[in-house]
This record gives sequence, C-alpha cells and structure tokens, in this order.
Amino acid sequence: MTNSVKSPPEKLQKKDFFADASLPLQVLIRDPQPEFPLHGHDFHELVIILGGTAIHAIDGQRYPVRSGDAFVISPRQAHQYLELCDLSLVNILFDKEGLAMSAWDIRALPGFHALFFLEPAYRSQHNFGSRLQLSPQQLQTVLPVIRQLEAEIRDQPGGYRVMAKGAFMQLCVHLSRWYSDNIHASESLDLLRIGKAIAYLETHYAEKITLTQLAATSHLSERQFCRIFKQCLGRSPIEHLLEVRIQQASTHLRESAMSVTEIAFACGFSDGNYFTRSFKKHLHQSPTQYRQKAHALSMPASDL
Repeated sequence: MTNSVKSPPEKLQKKDFFADASLPLQVLIRDPQPEFPLHGHDFHELVIILGGTAIHAIDGQRYPVRSGDAFVISPRQAHQYLELCDLSLVNILFDKEGLAMSAWDIRALPGFHALFFLEPAYRSQHNFGSRLQLSPQQLQTVLPVIRQLEAEIRDQPGGYRVMAKGAFMQLCVHLSRWYSDNIHASESLDLLRIGKAIAYLETHYAEKITLTQLAATSHLSERQFCRIFKQCLGRSPIEHLLEVRIQQASTHLRESAMSVTEIAFACGFSDGNYFTRSFKKHLHQSPTQYRQKAHALSMPASDL
C-alpha cells in the first residue's frame, strides 16, 4: 500500500509581485478567477469578490464566498478556491510594513483594525460570520478606485507612487468605515470592540494608558483582553504601546527639531533614559544616531 504525501502549499514571495520595492502594492483582477493550487505568501492580500460563488479553503477550514465579500488573507495563511462558479474577484497584494500602514491616521477607525487584523485571526471561531459584506452600491463606489490603483501601478505615469498609495488609502478608508458601521452582526461587534481599544491605544499613546482602561473600552476582563490582543497582534497591549511610541518618536526624530528629551515626553515616556534604552533595544541604535543617519540620507548628493 502506497502512502500518499500531500505537497506543501506553494509559497508566493514579495520579490515576485512587487517589482518596485518602494511601492509594495499589486492589483490582480481575476474575471474569471482560474483554478489555483493551495498557496500562502509573505505579504497581505485584500480580496473583494465581484461576482459568482466558490468555497474558500483557508487553513483547513471551508467557507462559501459570494459577490460583495471583502476580507484579508494574512501572511502564512494557506488558502485556495474550490467549486468555482463564475467567480470573479480582485486581489490587492500589499506589504503593510513597506507602506507604513501603522502610521496612517486610519488607525483611529475601529473597523480598520477589525477588518485587516482581527477578522483574519478570528475567522475560524466566527465561521466567517465577521467578514465585511459590501452592498452593490458600495461595490460600485470602490471599483473606480481599484481600477485607478491598477492603472497607476501598471502604467507608472509621473507621480504614480503617490497616486497609487493615495488610491489604496482611499480604498482602505472606505472599507474600514463600512466595517465600523457593521454593528448588527454580533461577531463583527465583538471585533469592533477590540478594534476600538486598539484605536484608542494608537491615538492616545502620549497619555498614561492602563490595561483597565483598554479592557473597559472593549467590554472584556483584563485577562480576556490581553489574551485576545496577543492572539490577534502577536504581542501584548503594553508591548504594542511601546512599539507605537517608538514609531512616533522615530517620525519626530526624522521630521522635527525637537530635542531627544522633548520627543521622549511628547511620545509618552516619563523618563528620557528609559526612552533611549527602549529605542536602542528596538532599533539597535540610539535616538541621536538614528536622527543623524536619517538626516544624512535625506541630504542632496551634492551636500554629502
């Protein structure tokens, strides 16, 4: 008797899709969607179903998809479409770190965190019930934005990087606002509560924030909140707050004339020495070294 061994999922790489490293974005409009083997990738994928139906197999679970479904596939999640019936869709491939999405002010929207990070993590528990479902009118709103994004990346006219990022931002805002309004499904409401807490943390990083505050915002106990937060984001709320503060401090170091001590206080650190130690631990250089290198890289070649 011969033992059959399943082949591992095909792994799609950033380098094969993002020809321009400064613009880690790609749009693939599949009409119809061809059959494709089980695969994963090292980037995020935003999927919007335009028409038809299929079974979406992801991480061993199967969910029916239809026109209007919008969801995100996270890195390392293996997936494929089965039982395709006139399926057409849009795949928008993106690298959230390369696009610096965590610095966008869209993070103030609970729906942004729910759609892009929480729903993928809780998909199996909610049996896909927390997905975003777009109305025909909402689909018609985003289609022109998607086509503009596709054209900018494909044709690369002058200023295409700014235009493409702008179109992607516009699309993300539309989807995040619609998800934020999706309070009727209990599964979505649960994720929005966590998203609200994350949004509060990322927009009040300069203030003193306690776990009690965050848990109360999400209507969970502190223990539940910490467990769910870490499961979804891969780190504790305190670790995430530190990441946000370091990121904001990096921006100030690059773009402002504030002193290192002033930046530390502006980003929620009550001790300048602790700020310097934390910054060095995360970025492997002191704030002063980071600022000097950032300024050197921004100088015109003739000034170097």
